[in-house]
Amino acid sequence: MNKLGYSKIEILVVIVLLGIVAFITINKTSYAFEVDEGKAVEEVKYLIEIQAEDYALANTSLFEETNTTYISVDDLIEAGYLAGNEEGLLTDPTDTSKNLNDKKVKLEYNADKNNVTATVVD
Repeated sequence: MNKLGYSKIEILVVIVLLGIVAFITINKTSYAFEVDEGKAVEEVKYLIEIQAEDYALANTSLFEETNTTYISVDDLIEAGYLAGNEEGLLTDPTDTSKNLNDKKVKLEYNADKNNVTATVVD
């Protein structure tokens, strides 16, 4: 160190070391911002199934003639069980150009247990 402060070499070494530490830190934490596309799609399907079960339990008249019926995602949006975008569309989380409104949901009613099982049909 000279009398006026740090030398240029010392400052350069500190900057390089800080850069290396920043590079390592960014690489180790960047996974936190990644989206697992398969998991995102499964979570949306699960949400649709849960909301469809709630819808079916609130509307047991769907099962007067049969224990199995089908509804669409659009029915759930219209009834207020799911929220779409500004245009009323529910889109695929991995590809917003794919519309999920016409997906069918199979509802199976068990009258003995007053239970409904919903399955998204591809």
